[in-house]
Amino acid sequence: MKQAKVAKVINEYKVVLNIGQEDGVKMHEDFILYRQGEEITDPDSGEKLGVFEEVIGRGIITYVQERIATLESSEMREGGRKVIRKSSSLSSLQGLFAPTTEEVVEMPDQTKPFQRAMVGDLAKRI
Repeated sequence: MKQAKVAKVINEYKVVLNIGQEDGVKMHEDFILYRQGEEITDPDSGEKLGVFEEVIGRGIITYVQERIATLESSEMREGGRKVIRKSSSLSSLQGLFAPTTEEVVEMPDQTKPFQRAMVGDLAKRI
């Protein structure tokens, strides 16, 4: 199979790869997106260890065509809780002390975007 690359960035969550059914790509396959960095050498021996791969996201194939495939981000950012503290606007205008109220908001899990995906970034199955 040829080297998979980003052929088009649709948005921060979705890209089109330059591989498709002809290359054996199937729905729901997992891929990582990455870009190559600098060559890493062993500080002791000076031996070349390989090229650093900066991972910019993880995705799943959501649509496959003959020669292209759509990859959507599948990494999730954990939700959590957010506490909002409010004081009465009337008491703050009058300079009076008033207890604040607290509201706890549950934040749902969210899909993380790819990290600045660009045309030419590399992809590989995981």
